[in-house]
Amino acid sequence: MPLKKIYIIDDDPIYKLVTQKLIGKTNLFSEPKEFNNGNEAITYFEATTDLPDILLLDLEMPEMDGWEFLDEFCKLKKKIDKQSTVYIASSSIALEDKLKAQKYECVRDFLSKPINLDKLQKIAEED
Repeated sequence: MPLKKIYIIDDDPIYKLVTQKLIGKTNLFSEPKEFNNGNEAITYFEATTDLPDILLLDLEMPEMDGWEFLDEFCKLKKKIDKQSTVYIASSSIALEDKLKAQKYECVRDFLSKPINLDKLQKIAEED
């Protein structure tokens, strides 16, 4: 079974570093790409058909936050025939955010930060 592509969209460099190290330990994913905000990711996705299998998405980011990214990503996904699953990885504990996330067809789950090995293994098994 080929390794799954996982991309991280988050503006926190420490979170990205720790998550990258965890991803490396699982041996379940190919080399992850990372983006500092939704705008960087959308620009990349518009220029390529290289959509990942899994996206770990933060909500609170400069330039383009997670919600704005989801709006654009859902439009983009309709043009590209590739299944990508989004996991919101947020420190938000607001019920409104969890309910709003359920309205997006491409969002599989709302995960509380930090991500740990167990969560990554479950993500790999789900898709």
